[in-house]
Order: sequence, then structure tokens, then C-alpha cells
Amino acid sequence: MRVTQPVGIVQMTNIAIIKYRTNNNQKFEIACYKNKAINWRNGVEKDLSEVLQVYEVFTNATKGDVASGRELFYCFQTNDKDQIIKTILEKGDLQVGDKEREAQLEHYYRDIIKFIQDKCIHATSGRPLTQQSIEYAVSKVQFVVKTDKPVKLQALQCIKKLKECFYIKRAPMKVSISFIDEQMDLVYQMLQELELKDIVQQNNKFIVIIDPQLFRTLSTKVNDNQLKSTLEVIEAAIKQQIDGIDNLAQVELEQRLEKLQISDSDDSDEEQNQKQKQKGPKKNKQQKKQQLQQQQQMKKQVEEEEQNQIKQIQQQQKKENAKSDLTKQFKCTQCLISFDTNQEFKQHYKTDWHLNNTKLKQNGKICLSYEEFLDYQIQKEMTK
Repeated sequence: MRVTQPVGIVQMTNIAIIKYRTNNNQKFEIACYKNKAINWRNGVEKDLSEVLQVYEVFTNATKGDVASGRELFYCFQTNDKDQIIKTILEKGDLQVGDKEREAQLEHYYRDIIKFIQDKCIHATSGRPLTQQSIEYAVSKVQFVVKTDKPVKLQALQCIKKLKECFYIKRAPMKVSISFIDEQMDLVYQMLQELELKDIVQQNNKFIVIIDPQLFRTLSTKVNDNQLKSTLEVIEAAIKQQIDGIDNLAQVELEQRLEKLQISDSDDSDEEQNQKQKQKGPKKNKQQKKQQLQQQQQMKKQVEEEEQNQIKQIQQQQKKENAKSDLTKQFKCTQCLISFDTNQEFKQHYKTDWHLNNTKLKQNGKICLSYEEFLDYQIQKEMTK
């Protein structure tokens, strides 16, 4: 029987290659399963043997070029292969298709919106927020969703940005602390130190409404004091029920939009008064016209302020992009050094250091830093 394929060859099928580039401009790759790598980054998978298809670090995985131990030690300063693979898994770029990337971003985006909807309320009314209003607010803040970070961390970062421009806050928590009769005074003093109010006692329990940020400090104090008490969450997010409102989207978030809505409601009331008092004197009509003109001017001022803020943000972004472009233009990719002017950049290309690094790169060797190049020249002169 003829064997058409060698048994020892491992085919690179159904895998994803994670690429990682070090500060020395050296590229390393590992071959892993795509779903397992995503689960490892999210903290679900912890076994490297389940993630990797081949337990090796490559310089080119498609060709099968395995990285030598000397190169790994020079770039990572360690010989521990597990630690090297973990750093590549954490910081490397995972190859994902366009459709898969869009699906992942959509999945993360929906989870973040759901987290904000479950954990946040309107700051003034205490009412729950709708999905449409949260999506509108997130689009205004221009929050960028990332697939390499957990959903909870990104949602908390998004809430911080939303608080700056919108009437939004974290919903309070209802917590119960059970205690022994002998330690009731100690637990009560601990709650007073945290400046908590509306403490309700039920048998051997204190029921308190707290800010979610205080939950960790409260749990640490209960454990540090070694109290024989338990901390339990009764309700993770307290929200007021809305009676008589079918459409929750009427609860607006943005401060400026609320001001405009107040002016619009005033206009509707004035129009109703005008209809009721059509037979009144001409002086009342003139006063109402003046009020309408003032309100329209207020609207224009608010719109102009918003446009000016948008222009300022755009100008700052252009300046930052221009600075980053300049740094990218005057950077030597071989020697890994950047310059402020074009003249310095051209002079660098004529130096022996740069010419030596170009020869090394053509021969497939690692480029030298400036200190290593000086040591190389000294050794060369000593041999002569």
C-alpha cells in the first residue's frame, strides 16, 4: 500500500495565526484555534494545550520556520516557553475575517448596551433608560468598542463618558447585612462611618441602599473587622416604575436637549393660551411675539454653541493626527529611532550604523542597537 502523505506532518487547517512584533522589529507567530484563543482572552479557557495546535513559536508559521532559543531569549529575556506564548496570546494580533469581526463587534456592542440599561438610571427622575436612548447617547460620545477587552470593563468606561454629557448615573443597590445581637453596635458604627443613610433594621439584619462603588469597600470592611456577619445583595439595581407612560423614549438624557424640550413645551402652552385669548387686546399679542422671538434666539444660541464645540474637537483631532504623521515620516524602521526634522533623517541614512543594519536585514539577521554597534566596531578594530 502506497502512503501519499507523511504521517509526521501537521496540517495547518482550521487555525488562526497570532502575530506579535517585538520592540526589535522581530516577528513571532503561534498557531492556535480561533475560538479557543478568543475564549482564553476572555478568561474562559485556561489550558494552553487546548488553545494551541502546535506547541511551538514560529518566525513564519505558514513555512514552518521555528524560532530558535537564542532569538526568543534575546527578544523576551526568558527561556520559559509558556510565558512567551502567553505574552503572544495577550498582545498579538489575531487573524479574523471581516464578517467575523463585524459579528464580534456587534455582539460586544449589544452586551455593553444591555449592561448599561440594567445598571444605570436617569439621574434626575430615577427612571430606567431605553435601549434606543442609550444607543443614541453612546453614538454621541463616540465610544469605540474593542474585542480584546472584557464587556464589563468597557461598559464602566462608557458610563464614565456618558456622565460627562448626559443625565445618567449608576442605579443604587439594596444590601442586607446580617449580624449577631452582640455585634449590632459595631455593625451600625461601621455603616455610619461610610456615611450611609436610611438604615432599616429587620430582626438581625440591616437593610441599606448604597452606591455600587461602595459595595467593595463595605465587603472589605466586613471581612477585615472579622465580624460574624454576611453581606447579601437583595436588589442589584433599584429603578422607579413609570406609571402612565407607554413610550419610555420620552425620558431624554442630554442636558441641552432637555433645555430645548422645555422651550418647546412652553411654546405649546403659549399657543394654547393664544387660542383661548384671541379676543384679547393687541398688547398681549405683541408681548407673546416678543417671548417667541426670545425663545427662538435661545435655541439658535444653543445650536451655535454645539457647533463650535464640534469644530474645536475636530481641530484638536486634526492637530493630533498631523503630529502623529510627522513622527511616522521621520522614523527609521531598521534602527528603531525617530527624528524631528528631515535633515537629521537623511543624515542618519549615511551613517555606518544604518548601513550595517541594512546589510544585516538583507542577510536575515537581527539589527543592532547603537550601543551594540559601538561594541561591534571596537571588537573589529581590536582584531585588526
